[in-house]
Amino acid sequence: MTNASPALCVRVQNAALRHAAATARFDHEMGAQAGLTLSTYEASFIDLLHLHGPLSPGELGRLAGLSSSGTITGVIDRLEQAGYVQRARCVNDRRKVEVTLNNELLEQENAPRLQRLAAILADYDKTQLDTIADFLNRLADVETAAAAPAPASAPAPDTGQAVS
Repeated sequence: MTNASPALCVRVQNAALRHAAATARFDHEMGAQAGLTLSTYEASFIDLLHLHGPLSPGELGRLAGLSSSGTITGVIDRLEQAGYVQRARCVNDRRKVEVTLNNELLEQENAPRLQRLAAILADYDKTQLDTIADFLNRLADVETAAAAPAPASAPAPDTGQAVS
């Protein structure tokens, strides 16, 4: 349990919300500059590919919480048309397709963002940065777990008696 006051906990929650809103707005602006209205799923696909490297469309959809192949294909089509991703045959299994990021475009677009981040990170020591990274990873983990679909309930055991 934390020793932090309720007011400090609210301050941290509000800061997390401000960061999420600012990131969404930034992603929207970057998409607009590329001629794309970047949806939450499109931004999520870019982030997932950045974190995991090339993924199949199915893996991307699963990680983003999408189950409709039509929706997944549409998101990938829009990202491909805007130049953010490309589809390629899987090296290990030519029957499969992988989606990869256009790292050149992303590095070009993210350079100013990374410079701003580096300037902020320079104000913190290693212990503080470890704490910040731990907090952000734990926050992402609980949000991911909360967004996961509930497991299907197991069927009731057969007691051999008729249900009335």
